Amino acid sequence: MAADYELSVVIPVFNEEKNVGELLKDWQATLRAIPVRYRFIIINDGSTDNSLSILQSIAGQMLSATGQPSLTAYQPTISIHTQTNAGHGPSILAGYRQALDTEWVFQIDSDHQHDPAAFCILWMNRNKFDFLLGERKEKNATLPRKWVSLSSRLIVRLLYGKRVKDVNSPYRLMRCSEVKEALKFIPKDSFAPNILLTAWFVYFQTRIFTTAISNRKEGIQRQSKMNLYFLRGCFQSIFQTILLRFRL
Repeated sequence: MAADYELSVVIPVFNEEKNVGELLKDWQATLRAIPVRYRFIIINDGSTDNSLSILQSIAGQMLSATGQPSLTAYQPTISIHTQTNAGHGPSILAGYRQALDTEWVFQIDSDHQHDPAAFCILWMNRNKFDFLLGERKEKNATLPRKWVSLSSRLIVRLLYGKRVKDVNSPYRLMRCSEVKEALKFIPKDSFAPNILLTAWFVYFQTRIFTTAISNRKEGIQRQSKMNLYFLRGCFQSIFQTILLRFRL
């Protein structure tokens, strides 16, 4: 295990200077209260704003607290990995691979849309499960994006099983030994690797736990919209989800 950490928190970041500082502050408070030995793994996906400098400043503050990376839950470490812009999906996968030397990995997006409070429910139930998911109560999305989400859910249900509704939720706690096996079947260029991971966990009938999560009342609320990039990615994701079924 990496420095005896129990948990790696994977956060892909692309141009989130307005959110990433508050995100880390809120999640530090949540994890400190549990408590748990954890680290942040940040994948900076070629940000062109001040996201990287903000992350480096926060990492420096964590380091200066003791003069060296701490092993306690109250002084976490932050590892920043910068890459050429590759997209959200490949960034998540890069983070998961960095996290495999801990027992648990948790993924959250850097836009800070969801309340951290539900994580405590996931963590308290972890010993009985391998895949613990926060399912979004409401999605602030346009109608085309909602259709895409519905299509993804139907494909997973038809090909893999009916145990999960929010198949692409970015609020997921997973046992790393299971993730390591799943990643053997998931392409590095996956547009939506979390859908494939959900499909894998459902197909192999692993122990799955779900709970509802709410949107944050504070901060910037975003609406998910359709664009050409996302439309192309949807077709790629559908193809990869179907293909995975024949590889298992």
